[in-house]
Amino acid sequence: MEAMRIQLDGKAKYTGNVKIEFQIRGQEARLVSVDVIPNTKSDEIARDLYKQLSLMAGGDVKLKQSSDRITLEKANKNAPPFSIRIAYQSIIGVSFLIDQD
Repeated sequence: MEAMRIQLDGKAKYTGNVKIEFQIRGQEARLVSVDVIPNTKSDEIARDLYKQLSLMAGGDVKLKQSSDRITLEKANKNAPPFSIRIAYQSIIGVSFLIDQD
């Protein structure tokens, strides 16, 4: 993909976890995991996901976070395509949307 976004909404009602698989073409898929406690807001979860994804992305993918939204895009036109998907999600009260941006 050229650009994608992760949009979160809501507030965690219970303890939970989300795992997102991040893969750059030609590399192994890597798993990002974030644990949450009750009453964690979506913007706090997005901040933690952003931090983890930033470490994984390196220089090929540019990330931005604004409140409860994370935007990922290729750093330049020569960078390889990437993909993200929700591998596991057990956070009751928070919705996740992954879409092209």
